[in-house]
Amino acid sequence: MGIVIIYSSSAAFAQSRGLPDSFYLVNHIKKVIIGFVAFLIGMSVPYKTWEKAARPLMYLVIGLLVFVAFMGMSAHGARRWISFASFGLQPSELAKVAMVFFLARLLTDKAEIMGSLGKGFFASMALAGVVFLLILKQPNYSTAATVMAITVAMVFAGGCRLTHLAGLGAVAIPALGVLMVSSPYRLKRVMGFFRPDDNPASSYQSLQALISLGNGGLFGTGLGTSTQKLGYLPMPFTDTIFSILGEELGLIGTLACLSLFALVVWRGLRISFHCPDRFGSLAALGIVVALSVNVIMHVGVCAKFFPTTGQPLPFVSYGGTSLVAGLFAMGVLLNISGQTLESIPESWRSHPEKWKLLAGAARARPGSRRPRGAKVAV
Repeated sequence: MGIVIIYSSSAAFAQSRGLPDSFYLVNHIKKVIIGFVAFLIGMSVPYKTWEKAARPLMYLVIGLLVFVAFMGMSAHGARRWISFASFGLQPSELAKVAMVFFLARLLTDKAEIMGSLGKGFFASMALAGVVFLLILKQPNYSTAATVMAITVAMVFAGGCRLTHLAGLGAVAIPALGVLMVSSPYRLKRVMGFFRPDDNPASSYQSLQALISLGNGGLFGTGLGTSTQKLGYLPMPFTDTIFSILGEELGLIGTLACLSLFALVVWRGLRISFHCPDRFGSLAALGIVVALSVNVIMHVGVCAKFFPTTGQPLPFVSYGGTSLVAGLFAMGVLLNISGQTLESIPESWRSHPEKWKLLAGAARARPGSRRPRGAKVAV
């Protein structure tokens, strides 16, 4: 679906710049191929491998974020990319996946002390706060908010106390509101959202996205026949591609797209619930939350539920680091699915000690010591 809509929405844009109409399509397909390789790696490598590699990956991503902050490539008023050859790497997209693995391991190690405020709750939130600030500096408010949403969901699932989470919310929500209006460009977008008539420049994109969705009606104007992509909607194949999809395929097309996302989310939650070990369960949950937040933000901006922000629609928008990272995460989710209780034969399921052994959580024999670092599945 993404490849078809990208060609439809980018052909006129490419021609207006003197490029072949398939220019963005060809580039996107190259990134889909890279993403498919990443998907196969995620699906083939045992997910417990990422538990061991979680900390080095997180520290590597933090290093890339620091590099971006001082030496990254600037575009559209933001410094978010590392450019090499003809490719651009966006470390903030990698940070979402690395954060999922890091938190899943950290919360597994801290399973017995998550009820404490210092060593449990604050220790689990500390590094996420550093990543949040580094991404915010780019500036990239939407991705920073996604990282924080992943962190809160996983820490909650990891067993923190609701009073600790509520206390953080009481401080963080007003602080996020202040951050939203403290920057001139963010303030313009907020004012454009609440008072579009008084801020036509800031509200232009969101209003054009709404017009695009409205043009589609129930069945759409037909594939390739959108008028909003002809210079009215900025970058129609990236941050507002859902509007083009709605214009050309109508409400039926948008519901079909959202239904596919809902299916992935539902299956991801089942995988998380049935995974026999804590790391896999939390990693699956984090992947599902990252996908869900991205979809909600993108669709919400196109439907004018939220102020304008740059968030691609996973697997549909023009590809890049977000596409490759997202496909890799889906591969990991499938690998976890292969180890869930649902996938274990009935003959094994009737003998709990066997599937506990499969999960690496079998009880030590009487008189024997559990190896250092071994953890009981929760």
